[in-house]
Amino acid sequence: MSLEDRPFERSRNLRIENCSDTRAKAIFKGVSINEITGTRKHSEMPTNYIEAVNINCDPVINNTIEIVKYREWKYDFKRFEKEIYKSKNVCETINKYFYFEKKPLSEEEEKFPLAFGFVMYKDLVQVLLELSLFYHPQNAYCITIDGTASRPFKNVIMALPKCFKNISTFIGKRSQWGTYGILDNVYNCFKYLAHLKHDWKYYQYLSGSDLPLRTNLEMVRIMKALNGSINSDIEEYEMDRYRTMEGIHPPVPLFKSAMSVSMPRAAANYIVRSQKVKRLLRYLSHTWIPDESFWTSIAGNAPLLRVPGSYRARDIIWLRKHMNMNPPWEKTTSSVGTTYIGRYQVWEWQKVCGGQIKSWSCVFGVLDVPDIITRPELIVHKLSLSVEPAAFMCILKEIRYRSHNPIEFDATSYSEMPTVELYSGKRITELTHPEWLLQSSFYRG
Repeated sequence: MSLEDRPFERSRNLRIENCSDTRAKAIFKGVSINEITGTRKHSEMPTNYIEAVNINCDPVINNTIEIVKYREWKYDFKRFEKEIYKSKNVCETINKYFYFEKKPLSEEEEKFPLAFGFVMYKDLVQVLLELSLFYHPQNAYCITIDGTASRPFKNVIMALPKCFKNISTFIGKRSQWGTYGILDNVYNCFKYLAHLKHDWKYYQYLSGSDLPLRTNLEMVRIMKALNGSINSDIEEYEMDRYRTMEGIHPPVPLFKSAMSVSMPRAAANYIVRSQKVKRLLRYLSHTWIPDESFWTSIAGNAPLLRVPGSYRARDIIWLRKHMNMNPPWEKTTSSVGTTYIGRYQVWEWQKVCGGQIKSWSCVFGVLDVPDIITRPELIVHKLSLSVEPAAFMCILKEIRYRSHNPIEFDATSYSEMPTVELYSGKRITELTHPEWLLQSSFYRG
């Protein structure tokens, strides 16, 4: 079989050839990191921190033959949860077991703070590990606790503002999949952050089963490359989602999108003050799965909604139907290959899941990690400490290591994404990579 018949290997080899960083080349080639940089440990990480657990992630990151045995790796995370719940000083216990950055890691990050909105309801140790990895003191954080959460969980999360002055917490509504409660919980934190007296530049949504694929510095450079544009998924609205609103015109044409979004501050300021957006929220409250109908119905309706950073989603959908091109097979930070980078998620109909399928979506396992870490997206969704926890811990360790040992990172390819170029004034016929528009995150092969 020729290399042309093996697209994954062809993609992998191209990434090696185009990569200027020695350590990253080693990852792609399967060379042990220790042969180049020595043991990959964060030098300031005391052993009491949970993320300092003794697991050598090189075989997982490098995709060596030993990777399979890591599917069986187990660790007792529940004992920490029990201790936190019983603690009389939550802040002290959290700082004992979770590593939170004490100062900005660079001047560039300090001058370009970000905002993150979480919705969470379970898995205390997991969400605290996630929060600790996303946390930087210059950023702003808002957490909505879903009303379905247990009382002990709520108590711990509600105590976080006492531990970290840039974290705010709220108890939201009880929500079920497909109902308005999910969007309401997401939007409440978004609205709070928009009104917050804090100079954050871009907003990113997170759930309790996400981890970053990019360091905070890399995210800053990517957000700068977005150049004020909104990054949301783009898909046609499905007729069966209208429910009781069928036949009643919405305030703006509806589009389907993923739940995650990257939003510039100017857009957030506009959205929370818009009467048309308020009418849209009321309309969506009577529809099915409204959390997947909100962001692009706002971002994709220029000029009906003059949201800063918006675009014309209907033009993109038209182009998909009429463009005689194939979607790119390579999707890396040097060649993004898509127009949506909010988060990486795999649906059960898209590809083989190395972990487990839950709610039609892949909870990634160890065998998925080597592919995941080369992706261009900001976030990976879903990971769980209850499904092959080595996958969660090794991605966490990789991002933490890279945060303190930054590799050369060029975000130029992100500025070539179609929605960025459309927002900057290019016509749809002038796009650098029109083929990047061909697939939404819901694509079917």
